[in-house]
Formats: sequence, C-alpha cells, structure tokens
Amino acid sequence: MTLTYYLYLSHLKLGLLAAQLTSDAQHETEVAVDLKFVRYSRKAVRPERHDLDKLAKVVRHLQDADQIGAAGDSRPYFQAGMRMRWQVFPTAGIVVFAGMLDGQVVVLGGSASHVVGGGAAEPVGSVPPYLFRKLQELRPDPGEFDDERFHEALSQIGAGLPGPAQRVEFIAKRLTEGPGPGGALLGSPIYVALAD
Repeated sequence: MTLTYYLYLSHLKLGLLAAQLTSDAQHETEVAVDLKFVRYSRKAVRPERHDLDKLAKVVRHLQDADQIGAAGDSRPYFQAGMRMRWQVFPTAGIVVFAGMLDGQVVVLGGSASHVVGGGAAEPVGSVPPYLFRKLQELRPDPGEFDDERFHEALSQIGAGLPGPAQRVEFIAKRLTEGPGPGGALLGSPIYVALAD
C-alpha cells in the first residue's frame, strides 16, 4: 500500500461535494433466537469520518460520472501529474501551484487555509472572484484587466514562483482556460499531493 503525502486538501470543497452524494449507509437488522436467550443487533455502515473518506467518495463519484479528464479535455474537472512550483501568499490568503504541461501553463489557486499545516487563514481563496482579484494583485504590472491579460498574468505568475519544482498529482475544478500559445489553464484544486 502506497501512502499519499498531501500538500493541499480542500476540506470545504470535500464537505460540500460529499454532502451532495447520497449516503451509502444502510442499516441491517439481525434477530437471532437461541434456546437460552434472544439477541437483537443493529448494524450500520458508518458514514465517512475523515476528509480522506470524503475524498475517496467524491473522486469515485466524479470518475463514475466521467467528469474528470486530462488538462486538455473540456470536462469540468481535470487530473494530472506534473512538476509544479508553489507558494503560499499569506497576506492574500491564497496558495498558488504552477507548472507547464504539454506547452500550456497550468495554475492552481486555492485557499491557504487548506495547505496541510497551513494555519488558520480564512477559506476564501478558492472563491473565483476573490481568487481572480488576488491573482491580479500578484502581477508585476496590475494595469487593466481583461480576459487576454488575465491569461498573460497567469503565465507571468506561474513563471515567477520561486523554489524548486516538485512532482505533484492533483484533481482540480476547471475555472477558466485561455486558448492559444499565450493561454493558461486555471483550476481550483480539490487536492494536491506529492507524486512518487
């Protein structure tokens, strides 16, 4: 069994997504009669108690519904394993992961509160309007902000993250994608983990 080393796990997204799925918990009633006594027992499948249980349930549902694809697909969620740099921006309350995949810049942005060991930041970083605004503020040249410049900004942010790239795997909700060579893909991760 391989253990997964999570860097980012969105407790809020997992809770909201898992709550939309029907519960698998079913109760079994068993009655046994013996000459010496009557025994009654009730068995129940326990609901998930941990975010990793919710993660497994949500990923299984998204896979069964064929909603997870590759970065180049148009499905609502995308999954990849790639080399990424990442940085927490405490004053903005966000974490940004960025890397190149098949010539396209991939940027993942989420709340710093969901970084494993990330502290008690408010979990607002994944809300798209807030995330877009905070990403805009990270640009060296804030200026006017339209769709084309937004994707240019994502590329600049991705290229400007410090530190060594690490091989990670993730599943993210597709937020926006710019076509063409200057385009970038922005996603909101459900999880990011170190890949072997």
